[in-house]
Parts: sequence; C-alpha cells; structure tokens
Amino acid sequence: MPEEPIEVICRIYARPLQLDPDLLAGLAEIATQNAEFDFTDAYPDGKVVRGVDGVRRIAANWPWGGLRFEPERFIEVDADRVLVFVRATATGIGSGVPVERRTAHECTFDEGSLVRFKVYSDRNDALAAAALSGQTTPRHSNTARDSRDSDSEIRR
Repeated sequence: MPEEPIEVICRIYARPLQLDPDLLAGLAEIATQNAEFDFTDAYPDGKVVRGVDGVRRIAANWPWGGLRFEPERFIEVDADRVLVFVRATATGIGSGVPVERRTAHECTFDEGSLVRFKVYSDRNDALAAAALSGQTTPRHSNTARDSRDSDSEIRR
C-alpha cells in the first residue's frame, strides 16, 4: 500500500533540508514530471514552474546561498494536501547577510505523487487558503519534533 501524503511529507522533512542536488533528486522521485511549483506568493519576482527541472532553473538564479528548510509543524489538510510550517534560513550571496523567514509549504498529491507545491510567505494565508478550499479543520497536526521521533505514529 502506498504511503499517505502526510507520511511522505513527514519523511522528507524529517531533518532540516538544504536546497541542493540531493533534495531536488528526492523531490523528483515523488513529483510528477509536470508538477506545479508555485513561488508567486513568497517572492516579489516569484514564478510558477513545472517539474523539478523548472525548480532547478530558477533556484540557480536565487540571490542567496545555503538555503535550508527546518520543519516546525505538519498539518494534514485533507487526504491529498499537507501544509508544512517551515523556518527558512539563507545567506545573501552578494551581501553575506543572514536571512530567516517562517513560511508555509502546501504539498498536494494525486495517486501518491506530488502534483503541486506552493510556498506561502504568510502562514495565516496558507491556513485561510486551506479553509477556502472546503476543509476547515485539519485531519492531523503535529510538530516537527513529533515527526522525527521514530517511535511515534501518525495519529488521526
């Protein structure tokens, strides 16, 4: 039986992630070739790209290095969608200035594959979008610490 979306996402975010070739290769294993990656809400010049290759192309031009994502909370919106509250850290390439943002990643699955990934700059906007799509109460929510505990089970 294939993993449920919440299980896949908890496994992927089980440790802080650095945007590097290994992370993108891991995404390619779960995402469809035509998966939509939407960065329009999070960045002033954000784009919507298709597939992990599209993410590789735009990430090559981002103005920061050492981009890392640390999960803080997982919310199972419905059977196909998971919100992950993340702490993103990076360093400006030109300035060397450290940057930190707390954002949300919405991951949408279809038949076990990632078909849409959207970054929200405001976590409340992400929660509101989930509610507007017909789901007002998450089916499951846990902290990242819970997901890293190998003995914990995903509870519904």
